[in-house]
Amino acid sequence: MTDLIKKLSAEYEKAFNALEVEKQVPFFEEHFISAGPRGSIAQGRDEFSKMASKAAEFYRSVGQTSAKILSMDETQISNKYSMVKVHWGVTFKKTENKLIEFDVTYFLQKIGPEPKIIMFIAHQDEERAMKELGLSG
Repeated sequence: MTDLIKKLSAEYEKAFNALEVEKQVPFFEEHFISAGPRGSIAQGRDEFSKMASKAAEFYRSVGQTSAKILSMDETQISNKYSMVKVHWGVTFKKTENKLIEFDVTYFLQKIGPEPKIIMFIAHQDEERAMKELGLSG
């Protein structure tokens, strides 16, 4: 794992843990793709910022207490692109701080001084998983 990827991951984890959306947005390229079990969407950072702010409000409302990267695996696609599978662990007050684990794969573009996320794929249906855990805002 390259030092730049480790640095990006550590800073992204810190921002996600604190639910600080404004600090998460700069990690993304100006336009990127997000995907999951329900489909995919191309969006810009401004749209993402608004959507992420709503998501952060939701996570606060259901009592998120922590978010931590449990493991990461980088696959270099070329000199300029990498795929990084991240295994997250999140805790919530309402689940008595039981660790909830999930995977997200990030595709990173390594052009310029810092890598940027150009696509991410959520492996699980987050909305369904939240309902199953009894988490609702």
